[in-house]
Amino acid sequence: MSERKGPRRYFYRLAPPTGYHELARLEFQALTGDSAPEAPPWAEREEPSTVPRIAWARVGAGVQRSAYVAECCRLLARAEDFGGLLKVATKLHLGVERFRVRVHKMRGIDAPGSNDIQRMVADVIDGRPDLDRPAAEMVVIAEPGQWLLGELVSRTARGWAGHEQRPHQYSAALPPRLARALVNLVAPPGDRLLDPCCGVGTVLVEAAAIGVRAVGCDINRRLVEHAAANLCHHGLEAELTTGDGREVRGRFDGAVLDLPYGYASRRIEGVYRGLVARAVEVARLVAVVTVDDVSELLTRLGAEIIGTAAVMKGHLVRRVHWARGPGGDREGRARTWSCGSVSRTARDAPS
Repeated sequence: MSERKGPRRYFYRLAPPTGYHELARLEFQALTGDSAPEAPPWAEREEPSTVPRIAWARVGAGVQRSAYVAECCRLLARAEDFGGLLKVATKLHLGVERFRVRVHKMRGIDAPGSNDIQRMVADVIDGRPDLDRPAAEMVVIAEPGQWLLGELVSRTARGWAGHEQRPHQYSAALPPRLARALVNLVAPPGDRLLDPCCGVGTVLVEAAAIGVRAVGCDINRRLVEHAAANLCHHGLEAELTTGDGREVRGRFDGAVLDLPYGYASRRIEGVYRGLVARAVEVARLVAVVTVDDVSELLTRLGAEIIGTAAVMKGHLVRRVHWARGPGGDREGRARTWSCGSVSRTARDAPS
């Protein structure tokens, strides 16, 4: 993915939980087209403060649908310490009506309290504050050796929060927040996304929630029915079919493939290869999640690796592979599921 040209005048606050920074970097790249700073290797990280929390881009992108990118701000002032930031901000002669100041300080920063920072920054802005219904938000971010003042462009809506509440659970299902990030890697709103092993529909819920046209398939009919129930629980819709994900037909903008892991995975290695091959064939962008490194397989299949990420949770390490595939051109067939009933006007995909 080529990066845009020009100065990086927008800064973004990354807010991934421990173990998810590498995936946050990929999501940031998908949303902005720019690259976020790399974190030190896991073995060299002593504390969360060693993980970069600020990323810069040439565009001010909307991050309302993001999982790990918390805010986007247009840069107004930058300095090494708070005193320097106030001096730079004063010279700008900022005029803003109905504004509010918000502060984010990394742990260990030697600085006044957040309330004092808010008051002092507000004092150098010509305008009337409005803490309840502000028309503009000024954001101050402090990290070691750098203080930033920016005007908020967009903030995550945390739309994935609460999606873990659903009628049907599955122990191996992806967390909704992780699933949201995977969707953002391959499909913006309006695109058509495939999940060929949809399980109980975690990825489908996150896709449908942001306006992606979600298509799911699973060889287990009971899981497909559970996915339909979970979608209906959140008032969402997707196309669902019972069938082998290796036989999916159609053309998709993106695909998310979460391969099962554990002792049983060794016995179905050939199935894995078939699923990955079909996803790469029919989708323009793919996000493959597995415990193994499948970069070589993706390359052999003609896909271009855009980025990889290790997602850490306890002793479990998931590997995310983000790639661009050659795509497919065969006309697809799917059954449309709606809340309360199943539409049978569309043809069934082969099972």
